[in-house]
Amino acid sequence: MLNPAPIDTVLFDLDGTLTDPQVGITGSYRHALAAVGRPVADDDDLTWVIGPPLQENLSLLGVRDDELPAAMDAYRDRHSAQGLYEAELVPGIADLVRSLDANGFRLALATAKPVADGELTLAHFGLDEYFTVIAGNTVEGTLSKAEVVAGALRQLGAPDPARVVMVGDRRHDIEGGAANGVTSIGVGWGFAADGELVGAGADHVVATVAELDRLLCVLPGATPGATPGATPGATPDALPDGEWVDRTPAASQSIGI
Repeated sequence: MLNPAPIDTVLFDLDGTLTDPQVGITGSYRHALAAVGRPVADDDDLTWVIGPPLQENLSLLGVRDDELPAAMDAYRDRHSAQGLYEAELVPGIADLVRSLDANGFRLALATAKPVADGELTLAHFGLDEYFTVIAGNTVEGTLSKAEVVAGALRQLGAPDPARVVMVGDRRHDIEGGAANGVTSIGVGWGFAADGELVGAGADHVVATVAELDRLLCVLPGATPGATPGATPGATPDALPDGEWVDRTPAASQSIGI
């Protein structure tokens, strides 16, 4: 029997996966809504807007079609000038990115944000040098996450989907990965609602960056020990800390660790 092809390419979502952008994004939405005469109270929870496309969210927030251009412009103006720089890196993510790069993984960004925002954010945190491709949306936000992922794969030279994983914190990331035939890993430190990632069909769900590190080591064909903390020869049910979901044919159940 042939061994599974090794995983050698990792696509990352940005907001909620690599960064915690809550302050910048929600502040920019409040600014956009106020600009079209639809202010929201300071205590209204807007964290659900993190991840989905801008236009979709504004429509759900009650912005009419004729108000969308002004609201989107107001959002972008505030977010480009201030909101992007209010984000914080998820603890441990920078070390993971550097380790994956050092061990030969190709990394790509696949964000629902415009490409320029992705480039600015990675450069701001000093991570841009580790990413072979930075893929994102159009300025108008017209692409689905599946289209963003497809664009990233094209820029990577159309790698074998069996050797690629998509890592993200919302259902759009999971669905975008599935639409392109790649393995999906949902991360529990982002902004998904309870059950959202499993409901979207995530192949795996991890609770911490350390679990993601270890999981990348034990996926079919991955090189054990390629990232810090890996145990050579480890199997999914040997992973400590938390809980993740394995939906491979051999183990289609939730494993409590």
